[in-house]
Amino acid sequence: MGSEKFDLIHTEFINQSPFAVHFGSPDYYSRYRSRYKTLIKRFCSLAPAAPVDVLDIGGGQLAVLCKKLWADRACVADINVGGHCLIMCDLKRCEQCVGTCVKREQPFVEQFDFIFFSEVLEHLPLPGHVVLERLRRALKPGGTLICSTPNFYRLRNLVYLALGMRIYDYFRMPADRSLEHVIEYSRDHLQWQFEKAGFKNCSVEHCQTHLGPTNPIFRSISWIAFPLFLVPRFRNNLLAIGRAP
Repeated sequence: MGSEKFDLIHTEFINQSPFAVHFGSPDYYSRYRSRYKTLIKRFCSLAPAAPVDVLDIGGGQLAVLCKKLWADRACVADINVGGHCLIMCDLKRCEQCVGTCVKREQPFVEQFDFIFFSEVLEHLPLPGHVVLERLRRALKPGGTLICSTPNFYRLRNLVYLALGMRIYDYFRMPADRSLEHVIEYSRDHLQWQFEKAGFKNCSVEHCQTHLGPTNPIFRSISWIAFPLFLVPRFRNNLLAIGRAP
């Protein structure tokens, strides 16, 4: 995957698209470009040359990128504003699917070669392995889950703890709105969740995606403390890869 091609597609179909209007702003998607690029590069290193069946659980940006870069058969599933249902989309049509991340139903069974699960796990008020097991069952045998989630020991959390600021949303079931972060994982904790969910050959690594906080004070702290990111434990994100048996 060429970096220039990625940047062009990201600009055209993510920054200048309905995503930027309905789910944020062009500035937001520019800030997180490095995260999308990191995940897409990892996907590119694992996926075969032929198009594959991809599910993106989240806003759908990764599904769009896979479809535009490699003509993959890409779908997106997300939780609606009330947190009650998943919305399935093959980028041509939308339909409500049966089952949710926070209920007991199994929405898909052995349908996908790859699943992206980026920046979602930390919003769900239930044990991570419960959701991860459902995603494992949604993968075809040998399929791969690519997951990113904030690192519990990231610099932002250390600063919040030092200042006595609240890190998490209240731990509750979603009702009238979606939840903020209700839990964040350390590397060992996330590894355990993947293994408990039945994934094989799991790997979890610390990953630093280069973005600046929007708050000027925290932006300054981030630049001053940048050398800390040389220590993997303090990097922003965890990147986990798990294969279904």
